[in-house]
Amino acid sequence: MKKLASSILIFIVAFFILGAALSAIQGRMNAIRYNERLTDDDPLENAPPLVAFTSVALGGFRGLVADYLWLRSSKMQDEGNYFEMVQLADWIVKLQPRFTGSHAFLAWNMAYNVSVTFTSFEDRWRWVKRGIELIRDEALEYNPGDPELFRQLGWIYQHKLGKDLDDANRYYKTEFAKEMIRLFGDFYGEWDELIKAPENEQKLRAALGGKNDVWVILASHGYKDFADFERHFRELAVIPPEVAAELRELGSERIVEASLRRRWMVMKYRLLPDWLKKLNAKYGDLDWRLAEAHAIYWAERGREKWTDDKDTFKRLSCDRMIFQSLAAAFETGRLVYLKDIQHLEMTPNIHIIDAVNKSYQDAWALYDENTIGGAYGNFLVNAVVTLYKFGEKKKAAEILALGNTYERYGTRFAKPLDEFVLKELADDMEAASYPVAQGTVQSYLMNAYYQLAIDEDDVAEGYLTIAQQLYDRYRKFVTGTEKRRALPPWKQMQITSLEMTKQRIPAPMAKRLEERLPKAGEKFIPEAGEIAAPVVQ
Repeated sequence: MKKLASSILIFIVAFFILGAALSAIQGRMNAIRYNERLTDDDPLENAPPLVAFTSVALGGFRGLVADYLWLRSSKMQDEGNYFEMVQLADWIVKLQPRFTGSHAFLAWNMAYNVSVTFTSFEDRWRWVKRGIELIRDEALEYNPGDPELFRQLGWIYQHKLGKDLDDANRYYKTEFAKEMIRLFGDFYGEWDELIKAPENEQKLRAALGGKNDVWVILASHGYKDFADFERHFRELAVIPPEVAAELRELGSERIVEASLRRRWMVMKYRLLPDWLKKLNAKYGDLDWRLAEAHAIYWAERGREKWTDDKDTFKRLSCDRMIFQSLAAAFETGRLVYLKDIQHLEMTPNIHIIDAVNKSYQDAWALYDENTIGGAYGNFLVNAVVTLYKFGEKKKAAEILALGNTYERYGTRFAKPLDEFVLKELADDMEAASYPVAQGTVQSYLMNAYYQLAIDEDDVAEGYLTIAQQLYDRYRKFVTGTEKRRALPPWKQMQITSLEMTKQRIPAPMAKRLEERLPKAGEKFIPEAGEIAAPVVQ
């Protein structure tokens, strides 16, 4: 009995010693978990009931279930069962809403790896969109203050949609532009009106003075409630004509549509109209129908949320995304679109040149990185050439002189403007850069039409010949990669360049150009009815 008591005593002492040791270790582990953000100790923001329930009900087992689903998701991908992957990704986000690294990876995997397994461009675009939605609509919903999610979302816009690395990239750009055209409607650029627009039904009623006339009209057209009307509006992207006519007679059409557009922007695409206005004021008018503007939007919002001074790499990546996307917007940042948008065509947004230049200089001064200096030099070269091609020779000379002030670039910019541009043009066409090739052909075509307007037929003929030669040369160079790198059809480029020229010159000169076209030979006249007249904004 004495021996038993002694054993029990030894066990109790050992138990307490072990407990004390484990307590100390657990304390250290808890500290590590807290510091590395492995513990959800704060309530989730915006968590729907299902997420809140699973967070409490499963407790510590959530991680195990999520790990199992992660492994199953990988197995589904290997087996080509992609549609089950979508559901698994949704469950993983709901089980581990704070594990944003997994959300970013799942989104990237869908947008990049899964998308390219399909041959159909439509299917590819569906998966790219799903990757965007996973971060934008789900991960950010639960983690609105996580800057990494903003950065990852911006990357998809900048790289997957903005670059030409995927054969379907032109399709992505076109479909995205269509979405944005539907979203903004006639309110594109009306940012102040959208900012002030009522953000929900209650505020809309208040703005209308509490009158029920609008709701009576909606009910008379078979809508159960305002939400039902809103769903139909988003399907059509316009207020049905018969409803619009009655709202117009009532004097309420504009405010109702503004409210619907604002809600669509914020609730579906998480585009805040005050941010669009702010970024336009900061950088110049960006084209919000193109991916580069959206990359800037998400990078700017992400940069604002970095609070850790030590994490300079991620902040730098946001800054780099901004100046790279601004540079891309400068080169091809204005949409030239046809009514059916079969062949997307862009033109330079030369008015943002000073903002782009400043963004490079600010980043270089802040981070003092050699890579930024190299990228800045390449931008200055492209800026000089682009400005020169589109008739901004004074600004081109200014940028050339600026480049020559930096010792880093040696004698790279120490040339007369004409000589510098001609050399770079030859090099660029050999490199077959799609944005440069498109801009170069456009610029020569526009110069040709301008010369026609001032009765310089021989000069115009020369510009047209060069444009055709450059177009044909580039077309031969990209043989085999046409899906990814081909220019729009020649006739379309003639039409869009003619339209852009008419919009840039005085009205009397544009009228003179129209009179001169029939007398200038068939070369200058695109075949009537082949392609609809473009809208240039």
